[in-house]
Amino acid sequence: MFSRSVNNEYLRFLLAVWTFLPCIVAETPGCTLVNKDSKSEKALLEGLHDLKGETFTVEDRVDGKLKNVYEIGVCASVNKSAPQVGAIQHVIGDKANQTVVLGQLNSTTLLGAPGWTLVTYRNGDRYNGSCNNSFREVQFAVLCSPNEHHGTLQIASSGRAGETACSFLFVISSSVVCSKEKHEQHHRGLSGGAVFCILFFTVAGSYLLLGFLYKRIVVGAKGLEQIPNYSFWKDCGNLQADGCNYICRCQCDSADEHRSYRDIDDRPLRPDEDRDDQLLTM
Repeated sequence: MFSRSVNNEYLRFLLAVWTFLPCIVAETPGCTLVNKDSKSEKALLEGLHDLKGETFTVEDRVDGKLKNVYEIGVCASVNKSAPQVGAIQHVIGDKANQTVVLGQLNSTTLLGAPGWTLVTYRNGDRYNGSCNNSFREVQFAVLCSPNEHHGTLQIASSGRAGETACSFLFVISSSVVCSKEKHEQHHRGLSGGAVFCILFFTVAGSYLLLGFLYKRIVVGAKGLEQIPNYSFWKDCGNLQADGCNYICRCQCDSADEHRSYRDIDDRPLRPDEDRDDQLLTM
């Protein structure tokens, strides 16, 4: 009897989950592209995968007084009663508040490049007597920021009264749109060459400074003698100079070089070399 009751409870639980599962899925529909065949927009949408489901809120104050509250979801609904609503505006009035739909998830377009992605939700509530009675639309730009997974929502243009823009533009900083090379370069540590240079100059500087102080204070050296191990570095420099002089400036005569003259010596001239008679006039 006990096992049967447990099985019945388990079956009831599965039936309840199966019943409410379509409702759960319907509440998180995600973004639906207007141009469903665009490969570039699909790639940009896939690049926002780590931000999907996130919602952002920002307040708009005028002279310190709260006027508007904006809610935007990244491929996520911000209104439980309307699953397709991707962005809404709460207008705070003196007597009553008003909620305006700025854009729908099922009318999404994307534009972007490495380092930024611009998402647009269209088909919001229609303007009444302004902006040619067109439908509202909202745009939010996701900009590369390696230090932030998802930053705060900021207002770039809210389409308030007196502004010519009839759309809403917001900015979100996030690392999800950063290129992999830039993201890895930001999180990558110092290279081996940089570590070697830091260690080399640190050791060399410490050697010169401590050696100079020792020779100056303890030994009482003056002038160039204050340099640590001065005699060693002097001999080392002379040896390098000798080596450079030997390699770069040595000019050795070849053994088989033809000489066009003869050294002066005391040996007598041979008969064929005595040609003074040719100098006499005939």
